[in-house]
Amino acid sequence: MNSNVRRIYQAWEKCIQSGPTELPGVKPSIVQSWQRCLEMKVDPYQTASNRISGEELKEKLTNNNKLIDVAKPFMQELYQFVAGSGFAVLLVDTEGYILEVVGDKHILKTYPYLRQGENWQEQYKGTNAMGTLLVEQKPLQVNATEHFCQLNHHLTCSAAPIYDPQGRFAGILDLSGDFRKTHLHSLGMVVAAVAAIKNQLSLQQASDEVLMTYNQLNAIVDSMSEGLLSFDKDGKVIRINSVAGKILRINPEDFLDQDITEVFATDEIKSLIFNQKKVLNDYEMLLDTAKGRLHFTTSSRIIRGKNGEISGAVMTIKEIKTVRKLVNQMVGAQARFTFADLIGTSPKLQECIKLAKLAARGNSSILLEGESGTGKEVFVQAVHNYSNQQGAFVAINCAAIPRELIESELFGYEEGAFTGAKRGGRPGKFELANGGTLFLDEIGDMPLDTQVALLRVLQEKQVVRVGGTKSIPIDLRLIAATNKDLYSEVKKGNFRLDLYYRLNVITLHIPPLRERKGDILILANNFIRKLGRPLGKDSVKLSSEVEEKLLNYPWPGNVRELENTIERTAEVLGICRNTLYRKIKEYEIELDLPAKN
Repeated sequence: MNSNVRRIYQAWEKCIQSGPTELPGVKPSIVQSWQRCLEMKVDPYQTASNRISGEELKEKLTNNNKLIDVAKPFMQELYQFVAGSGFAVLLVDTEGYILEVVGDKHILKTYPYLRQGENWQEQYKGTNAMGTLLVEQKPLQVNATEHFCQLNHHLTCSAAPIYDPQGRFAGILDLSGDFRKTHLHSLGMVVAAVAAIKNQLSLQQASDEVLMTYNQLNAIVDSMSEGLLSFDKDGKVIRINSVAGKILRINPEDFLDQDITEVFATDEIKSLIFNQKKVLNDYEMLLDTAKGRLHFTTSSRIIRGKNGEISGAVMTIKEIKTVRKLVNQMVGAQARFTFADLIGTSPKLQECIKLAKLAARGNSSILLEGESGTGKEVFVQAVHNYSNQQGAFVAINCAAIPRELIESELFGYEEGAFTGAKRGGRPGKFELANGGTLFLDEIGDMPLDTQVALLRVLQEKQVVRVGGTKSIPIDLRLIAATNKDLYSEVKKGNFRLDLYYRLNVITLHIPPLRERKGDILILANNFIRKLGRPLGKDSVKLSSEVEEKLLNYPWPGNVRELENTIERTAEVLGICRNTLYRKIKEYEIELDLPAKN
């Protein structure tokens, strides 16, 4: 025992006997620790154990797994400097529990308290580098007889606090061993190892943040409803998300680091983006590939570095049916009516509804014949909603479109197909209704040359835009309606016989209102409730005289005329007296008026 150790030992004995009154030559931090130990009644001749094991230890190791993973390599490296000289390197948590031990078997056998799960707070082990550091929060060394418990007088402990990148106290690194073999720079080596651990924790955090950002980006990219592809400056694939893979019918991993031309089986996209440096906005692509025809729109942007040079590009793609579904939603191409909206109990109407429901379950073309105002479009929308069609409901009135525009409306057109054609072209009603229902109202007024084109589309199940050459496959249900006798129109030469038979797979004859008189009052009262509700007049009742007039009227305009009439009964409170009397006369309503004074 050297002189300094002996001198500290004498001071230690004095402290044990009479307290730390005057202890010259003992470091203030040691004197203060001895004082705390005396106050906590720590036995200087016995060392208490407060070890945790089992689930408690497992939980601590789990909670500190990042610190352990980062510190362990540095603990191994530090141990190499003292290996074989009776030293151990210890990692301690913020509560004083040993998390990890790397050391010589000799010291671990001699000091069994240097083990995983053992607590080295001052209240259990007296003055020691690990426990005292928990109080001091700074690097320190406790040498030999500076330890409060006599069992540790043969140890020198050098410890330094570990702080995380946010500056929070995270743990302790300690080097403990035979005081006679302590290196002059033991504490310095521990401090250097702690600095390296902190740097590595910072790198680990940065790496974790990068990984988290990358994973978040991946999650965002894969959760997108659009396909996404990214390329490097040479047009090589960096990323293809799962949606893009589905649209393009490829396995994204098979095309990583492949040229963009391999993905699309054409150099058109690469030329536009990288050679012509164009910004694409909903650019329509129709590609014939080994896996079938692909139809989608794409938008792209070039990515530039800080010096303005091209460093890559990113593009999104949307399947054409998704685009059209959105377009149809925006323009209101939706079917609102169901069979519940067909009001009436007459046998003719119920038989027509029954047949319509049967037809709705198939995919055959349907022809609706009926006078104007009988509710043909309600029937069509009800069929669409009752069917298995998941696509849009698109309607077009063949009689309301100028002859020269009807083909472009039905089949669409390419850019430059005619004067006034929109840039980029435009899809027709057939394309918009793909996967859904196309309703051709007043088909009897369709020009003969358009009938030829329509027949070809129905036979080939594909459409070619006006001014275009590429055929676009379609799969939809066609429902046509007319207020004319189509067969008579065929005899007159106004309608093609082959198209008539193509449309006339299932025919629904919508009965006129005069053939379903039992429904007149049902419909009238229904319209009163519907139209009167916003006015607070939905409880208005028809008089027997009005009912008789309604039943005896022939209703040439059918249900539509009846609804319009009821809507004018609904507005009676808001019209002038002369208008009221005019309408009473118009509908031949007899009133018992009070006598004039």
